[in-house]
Amino acid sequence: MNVRKGLAIALALGLSAAACGSSDEASETDEAETGVTTTLKPVTTVETTVPPAAEESSEAAITIGLQLEPATLDPTASPEGPIQTVELYNIIEPLVKIDASGEIVPLLAESWDVSDDGLTYTFALREGVTFHDGADFDASDVVFSLDRSRGDDIEHPFKAHLDPIDSVTAVDDFTVEIVLSEFSANFLFFMAQSAGMIFDESDIDSLADAPVGTGPFAFQDWVRGDHITVAANRDYWGTQALLDEVTYRYIEDPNALNNAMLAGDIQILAGVSAPETLEQFASDDAFNVAVGTTNGEVTMALNNRTDILSDVRVRQALSYATDRQEVIDGAYFGYGSLTGTFAVPTDPYYEDLTGVYPYDPDKAVELLAEAGYAEGLTLSMKAPPPSYARRSAEIIQSQWADIGVTLEIENVEWGVWLADVFNVDGVENGFNYDTSIVAHVEARDIIQYGNADYYFGYDNADVQANLAAADAEPDDAARYALLKDVQTQITADAASIWLFVLPQLSVTAAGIDGYVANATSQALDIGRVGYSPE
Repeated sequence: MNVRKGLAIALALGLSAAACGSSDEASETDEAETGVTTTLKPVTTVETTVPPAAEESSEAAITIGLQLEPATLDPTASPEGPIQTVELYNIIEPLVKIDASGEIVPLLAESWDVSDDGLTYTFALREGVTFHDGADFDASDVVFSLDRSRGDDIEHPFKAHLDPIDSVTAVDDFTVEIVLSEFSANFLFFMAQSAGMIFDESDIDSLADAPVGTGPFAFQDWVRGDHITVAANRDYWGTQALLDEVTYRYIEDPNALNNAMLAGDIQILAGVSAPETLEQFASDDAFNVAVGTTNGEVTMALNNRTDILSDVRVRQALSYATDRQEVIDGAYFGYGSLTGTFAVPTDPYYEDLTGVYPYDPDKAVELLAEAGYAEGLTLSMKAPPPSYARRSAEIIQSQWADIGVTLEIENVEWGVWLADVFNVDGVENGFNYDTSIVAHVEARDIIQYGNADYYFGYDNADVQANLAAADAEPDDAARYALLKDVQTQITADAASIWLFVLPQLSVTAAGIDGYVANATSQALDIGRVGYSPE
C-alpha cells in the first residue's frame, strides 16, 4: 500500500494532529488542552507556504537561549534531549520526521510502501542529497547507520527502538527495504527520532564534537560552557533555511537567561524555566510569549532497586504525601497540568489516573508504618539544573517532612546527573540515587517502563509483556487498551511519582516568524524560522 493510504497502519502510535496544532488558531485551544490559564499574548507561528524556488535567505543571524548544554553531540552514545534540540532535523536527518502538526512526513525518504502484513517497508530515497562534507547520500548510508545503531559495537541509548528490525537491505542506490521480525506499531514513529538518524560512515569519529549530516544547517563550532553555532547549508537538497546562522547559547541560571533576552542578546528563549517572569515579557511589545504543549512528563524517579524503595508501600506512601498541585503552583507558577501516569493527555491511549493518589498524609503515615518505618526514614534527592526540578524538590522536601520522611537534596550539574542517576556510562552497580526529578520529553516514552535496566529500576513482567504486545498489535483499539492496562499497573505500583505535564513556555523577539510553540518531538526545528529585526 502507498504511504498516503497506509498511515493508519504505519503510523499507529503517531502523534495526534488535532492535539498538537502549531498555527495561530491553535493558540486559543492550547490552554484548554494543557489546563493552563493565561492572558499572555501568543507568539505568531505561521507555516511558510512560499515555494522553494521563490524563497530567499534573510541572511539573518539569531541566538537561541537554552539552559541545558549537551555533554556530547553524539546521539548514538547519549540519550540527552539537548542533543536532539540542536541536531534532529536541523543537522542530522532521519528517513522521516514528525512535523509541526504531529504528522509523520517524508524527509530523506521521499515516499515509502508498506506490505499488507506490515512487516516490509520499502523506502524510495531522495536523489541528489549530499552530506555537509560533500559526500553523496545513498542507500548504503541508511544500511550502515541502522545496522550500526542496532549492532553490538555501540550501546545506542535507544537501541530498543530498532529491535523490531530483522534486516536492512539496499535494493539499489536509492531504494532501501527494511524487514521487521514482527509488526511494530511504533516503527515509523521511532524512525523519525534519534534511532533513525542517518550518517556517513566516514564521519562517525567526529560525531561527539563536530557532527556531519544532510540537514538545512551545518555544524560550525562548539565553545563548551558557552555556545554551539550552526550555519545554513546552502547546498541543502530541500527548502533553504531562512536564517544564515543560529547560535545556541547556554545559560544555566534562569534569571541570567531572562536578562540576556531582555537585553536583546538572544532572540528566542526556548523553554522559560522561571515562569513567574513571563509577565515582564508579555507587557513589552518587543517580545511575544507563547504557552505551548510538550510530551514532557515531569517525573520524580524513585529508584526501585534500593532496599527502601523496592517496597511498593513506601512508594505509595510517598505518592500520597506529595501534593502535586502545590508543586505546580509553587515550582512552575501554576503552569502545567496534572498527570497521574507516564503519559500526557495528547497521547491517544492516555488514561486519566490523577485521582489515584490524592494528597493524603494520614494514608502515607499508615503505609509507612506497615512497611516498618513508623519512626520515619531518610532519602536522598539528586536534583539536576532545571529550575522546575530544584524548586519541586524543595516543595516536596517540606511535604514529606510532615510524614516523617527526611529528603536530603543535592543539587548536581547535568553531567553528574547523567552519570550518577541515569548511569549513562553503564557503570556496574551504578544508578547511585534514591530520588530525582526530570522532565521526560521523548514522545510515547511509556515503553521505558518495560525496560528493567532503565534508570527507574522498575521490573514488572506483566507490564513488559503488555508493552511488547501493544507494539505488535495492529488494531488501534486493542493496542490502546493494552497501553491503558500498563498505565493502570505502573500507577498501582507507584513506579514513579508523576508531578505534571511540562508546558512549552517560550519568548521570541519581535520580528521572529515561523517559530512553533508546541513541541511534537525532542527537536527544535528551526528550518522555517525567519527573523526581520524591527
